[in-house]
Formats: sequence, structure tokens, C-alpha cells
Amino acid sequence: MSRGVRRLVLFVLVVLLLAIPVPVFAQGAPTITLKASDTHFDFGKSPTLSGQITPATADQEIHILDENGRRVATTKTNGKGKFSVKLVKPRRNMDLRAQWLGTLSDVVPIRVRPVIDVNIGRVRLFDDVRAWGDIAPGNVSGRVTLELRRSGNVYKSRRVDVAPSGWFRTKFRVDKPGRFRVVARHDDADHQPAAASSNKSTTALPTLSSGSHSIYVKLLERRLKQLHYKVPPPDRHFDYRTSDNVIAFNKVQGRSRVGYVTESTWRALASPKVPKPKFSWPKYHIEVDQTKQVLYRVKKNKVISIMHVSTGAGSATRDGTFDFDSKLAGYSSKGLKYPSFFDGARAIHGWPSVPTYNASHGCVRVPMWQATWIFSKVEIGDLIHIYH
Repeated sequence: MSRGVRRLVLFVLVVLLLAIPVPVFAQGAPTITLKASDTHFDFGKSPTLSGQITPATADQEIHILDENGRRVATTKTNGKGKFSVKLVKPRRNMDLRAQWLGTLSDVVPIRVRPVIDVNIGRVRLFDDVRAWGDIAPGNVSGRVTLELRRSGNVYKSRRVDVAPSGWFRTKFRVDKPGRFRVVARHDDADHQPAAASSNKSTTALPTLSSGSHSIYVKLLERRLKQLHYKVPPPDRHFDYRTSDNVIAFNKVQGRSRVGYVTESTWRALASPKVPKPKFSWPKYHIEVDQTKQVLYRVKKNKVISIMHVSTGAGSATRDGTFDFDSKLAGYSSKGLKYPSFFDGARAIHGWPSVPTYNASHGCVRVPMWQATWIFSKVEIGDLIHIYH
């Protein structure tokens, strides 16, 4: 190669080297800045990260690193040394820095708040209400706290697991009437605290009477059974048996002795007076309260069954303590259904008419449909306490 050619090649190489952009540090030590368009936001958003290097140099590669040094984004500078890049839907809190060569920016905290959707089902008194929803991102750690709120106050609370998809659900038993909503809360080390509220739902307190047919009848009967009134297996049909137990309940509560249900009945069922036996002995016995016109089965000083009865008009049923001395499976010659006798000819027995007041000739009348059941619960020698 001639000397002229070598000079030409060397000239070309120098020109090419001069064309490669390199940082010029003559103006001082290199620096890099970083900022975010938003540092606190709901999951699903993509904040813009931007900054500038000094000295301003074009086409420099910038790396965005998290607190563990992992690269989460890469971009390049423009002619003024500026850069910009979107952080696509970050799923957790991060502390970010921009890196240019060996230079790091100050830390920029990114805080992500999960997005929660929560719902409440239909609220019915003495029933379970469903609460469900989802949280995004779906791989959040920990649990979601669900609060059932009544008139703004926390009524019940429960922590529930979150499925990998973000789905969660639970149930709450509603024992008081009111207006309810569910609040869902989430808080863990990787995210900002988040909360959401459902729509509001109010307990219906419908009027029920003989012939009514609905889920509310079943809930009514289930509640009466829970309170120890002698109801048949709860169903959706309001019949004479339901009416007899509503009468018994109203008697115990000191309410009007009617066999239908109104809003005030529901409220009384939610906060009932719980009857207590007058006698603690023997461990098992029968009590008849002639003032309230109800019969109690008592075991270990607790009322375990309550029935609507009608005792003798005037003083035909004597107050006192008696034992059962005979029983008759079937009907007596006077039409008493399954009588259990105490105090001479007086008996607990089924009768077609059981009014809300004392109307018998001295016996304790019970509804016909309950006669065989109470007969089966009385043994010869058991005691019965009768009082006003």
C-alpha cells in the first residue's frame, strides 16, 4: 500500500471515530435525573418516566432499574440529552432509578394501589347475605378484609382468601334489620392500601299472614324454631301452624295476640324477650303461665319449647304443682285428643278451638296438630307447675 493510500485510510478512520457520539465530560461530572408523571395511582395505569443527562448527549442508552437492580425499561436520549419512557402497568410498589453508564439518578418511588370491585346480594333478615368481588392485580398477597356495615357502622367483619385470579367471596348472617353495604379493604407490603364499597341493600320486612307463600315465611319459621317455638319443619307456606306460633311469640313478648306478621313483628323477632322458667326443679318439667297463656318445656333451667295454649276460664285451672298421673293415647270420651292428666280430670290435650285467652273448663288446651307431640314429651310422674 502506498503512503498516499495509507494516509487516506487513516483520515477516513479518524472521521468515523469522530462521528461516534461519546459523552463529553469536560463540563463536569456526568449526572442523570429521573421523575414520574404520577407516583401514586391505581393499578392499570402506565406512568411516564422522564429525565435528562448532563452533559446533554444524544442517543445514549438509559436503563430504568428497580430497587433490586432489575431492569424494568430501556430508552435513549434525544439531541438535548432528554429521555422519556412509559412504565407499562406496574403491578407493585417500586423504587426506581435511571442508569446511564455508571451514573445513577435519585430514587423515584412508584406506589401502586390495587383496584377492588365488591358487591352485596339481597339482604334478608335471618338469612345469609352474599358478598363477592375481585381485586386487580390478581396475584396480590395477603387477604381481603370484608366489612358488613349496618347504617354506616361495622356490623360484622371477616378476612377472606383471594384466588389467583383475584376473585373473593363470603357470606354474613343478618340478624338485625337495617340498611347494609359491604366495604372491602386490602393492605400489604407490596401495594398501597385500597378500599371499595358496594351498593346499599335494605332488609325487607314484609307483612305475612295465612296463605302467604315466600322465602320470608321460611325465614320467619326458622327464626321461631331458633327461639324454641314448636314449629314444623320450616317451609315457604304460612298456614295455621305458623299462625299458632306467631300467637305464642306475641304472647311471650307482651304484644297483641295476633297470628299475622308486620314490620314490628320482624323487629321484635330480631330483639326478642327470652322467657325464663319460674322453677328450676326438677331438671325436666312443664310450666304453664296462665297470665301469658303459654306452655314451656323446661330442661336444666332453660326453656326448650314454647306453645300457645288456653287454660280454664276464671279459676277453672288451679295454680300449683302437680304430677302427671295418667295418659290416654287417642281420644277420651269427652273428645280430648291425647290427654295427659294432672290434678284430677284436668289435662293437657288437643282441642279444635284454642283462643288467645283462657277459655277451657279447667284443662290446658293445645292446638290439635301439637297434641301428639306434647303427649310424647310427658311421662307419668313428671311435674307441671301452673302459675299466674
